[in-house]
This record gives sequence, C-alpha cells and structure tokens, in this order.
Amino acid sequence: MKVYQKLKDKFIMKNAWEDWASYRDQLTDLIVGLLTEMQSHVPADMGSAEVTIIGAGRCNDIDLLRLVASAGNVLLLDIDKEAVQEAVLSLPEDLQRKVEYRVATITGINEDDLGAFCDNMLSFARLAGRKLNVEAFRRQLMTGMDSLAVKLVREKEDLLNILPKASTDVLVCCGVCSQFFSMLSFFIRSLLHSLNEIVADVKTLENEVNERIRRMDDQVIPAINRAFRCAARTAIVFGNEYMPGRPVEGAHQCIEDVRKSFRPEEKTLKWTFNRTEGISYDMLTQICRL
Repeated sequence: MKVYQKLKDKFIMKNAWEDWASYRDQLTDLIVGLLTEMQSHVPADMGSAEVTIIGAGRCNDIDLLRLVASAGNVLLLDIDKEAVQEAVLSLPEDLQRKVEYRVATITGINEDDLGAFCDNMLSFARLAGRKLNVEAFRRQLMTGMDSLAVKLVREKEDLLNILPKASTDVLVCCGVCSQFFSMLSFFIRSLLHSLNEIVADVKTLENEVNERIRRMDDQVIPAINRAFRCAARTAIVFGNEYMPGRPVEGAHQCIEDVRKSFRPEEKTLKWTFNRTEGISYDMLTQICRL
C-alpha cells in the first residue's frame, strides 16, 4: 500500500478549497435550489429531504455546511476514509450528527485492491531490473488488470448493499466518473515511462492499457447509473468534465449514458481546477428528475 499512499498524496489538491470557490458556490446553489423546489411541494410534516453525495471526498466542491442546513440528513459516500472524515469534522459539532459517512467503493475495486496491484507491478519491475523481459512484464500487467476487472460491478444489484432502493431523495455524483481509474492510469503511465529505456514500444503498451481502462468504464458506468436511479426517490445530479473535442475518460461515458437513459436538464458550470497551472473545465451538470 506504500506506493498507493504516495499516489493518493499526489492527487491531493492543496489549494482546492480556494481555487474551487466559484464552482463550489454554483454547484451548491444548484443542489440547494433543487432541494428548496422539492420541499415546497411536500407536506411540512414530511421533514427535509435526504441527500447522498457520491465520491464526497473532502467536499471541496460542495459547501457541506450550506447543504446540511438545507437538507434533513446527508450521507457522504467515498472510498477514502481519511478524506470523508475530514469533511465531516470540518462542520460544527452540533451539525455533524446530521451527516453520516460510509467508506465504500461503487466500482467494486477498493483501495486494498489498487494498493496490491501497484505493489506487485513495482516489485516485478524492480526485481527484473535491466534484465526485464518486456513480454513477461506485459503479461504481468495485463493479468493484474484482469484481476481488477473481475471485481467490477456488472449490474445495479451489485450495489444494493451500498445504495438500497429508494434510500435517498436526491443523489449527487459530480466530478467522480473521471476519477474511477485515474490513479491506476497515472501509476501505470509513470511506471511505463520509468522503463522507457528497457521497453522499446511504451506507446503501444500504454494504448493497450488505455483501451482496458476504457472498457472498464464502459462496463461500470451504466451499472452504477442504474443503481443511482434505483436508490434516488426524486432526483439525481450528475456533473462531468465536458470536452467534446477531447473527451475525458469516464466523464464522457457518463454524459452519454445519462443522455440515453434519462431526460436530463443540462447546465454548464465553470470549474477552475488548478488556478496556478491554468487548468479549468466546463462541467456539464445534468439534473435528472425521477
């Protein structure tokens, strides 16, 4: 897990709270507005709506304090226990009781799986050193990816223990699908390029890995979206990086599946992802009323 932990550390955006302020305000406005609209159509004794945030992490993209004030109960779901705990502890103590968090994976692959894969591949490469047999390395890499792929969810029923039927009023999944396999992809690319002098055709192997990851997204995203539809009683809010000319892996599949399977209301928000490096995204927000 040491390698994976270093990867996680690399993916922490240290200036996220500051850089994402405008996007956070817009996304929170959208969610709170949806909750306000919903609650205006239900009897007062029904209470406030329940909200589930998928891939909540540290909640740098959603103002959790405002959300908790507008909702009845909030469930944060994430693969990273430390990150989601940090989000909850950022709230005043009297509001923390309104927030539940669960550590779970919605793809079927957990952090232990990813950690074992990274450790095994790095050990294989280090033991072989400059005597690395390229074909043996390729087989090891693809066998490892096959082992991960076996764990992937295939049907919405695979997620019923995490997202029971009709368990929340509003479900939010924003900026998540592009991250399903991003650390896996980053690790493999970094490993391949570190072997550039030994592996003659890195690009071909990298393309094969990218194709594997694309197929993994193609499998899990429709199943996950069906599970969301089953879990949400009133609405789902999807948000994905929208780059039609250069589609973002995972985000693209989600956008297309939502368009095919729902009748979403679409709105584009600007996400300043990394102000220092000048990285920003158009986030296509798709509101699906059920």
